[in-house]
Amino acid sequence: MFIILSMNLLLTSCSPNDDIIQEQHNRGFIEMEYNGEKLSFGKNAYNGWVLNNQKDTIGRFYTARITKDAKNFYDVKLFAYLSKENQLNGLEMEFTPMVNGKGWTYLYTTEEKPMVYRNTQFDGVLLKSDFEGYLFYHPKEDKNPVHLINGKINIPVKGLGIDWSQW
Repeated sequence: MFIILSMNLLLTSCSPNDDIIQEQHNRGFIEMEYNGEKLSFGKNAYNGWVLNNQKDTIGRFYTARITKDAKNFYDVKLFAYLSKENQLNGLEMEFTPMVNGKGWTYLYTTEEKPMVYRNTQFDGVLLKSDFEGYLFYHPKEDKNPVHLINGKINIPVKGLGIDWSQW
């Protein structure tokens, strides 16, 4: 009886993950204010690449979601377009506020009300920038753009897989 009790105690005190240290990826973040609410994206983030018709990589994207409930969430996607020398050529953003299961993706900018990126730094891996401005649902007919202010970007441009445990 003593041997069985000792074995049970030994087995229950050992965890299968005692010797395994899980590597934590820096998932980065995109922060902004929208309609008076501060949003911080990054926990549920992943990135990938944008291909042209010849299947050549022409850019990278970073995307993240903030889920409030089944019908209400925010999505953001940032596209970083790079030269063959891995220099940053441009940035584009998409923002989708979903309320009560309905929403639009805002991705266009105009000369009159642009999305402005400032203090942009790219070291080949991490992209940092500040942003503020407007995104429109339609390039010409949209009268109600989203206004994003106090935006900050600090993201890895590549290397994040989808962490399905976070979704």
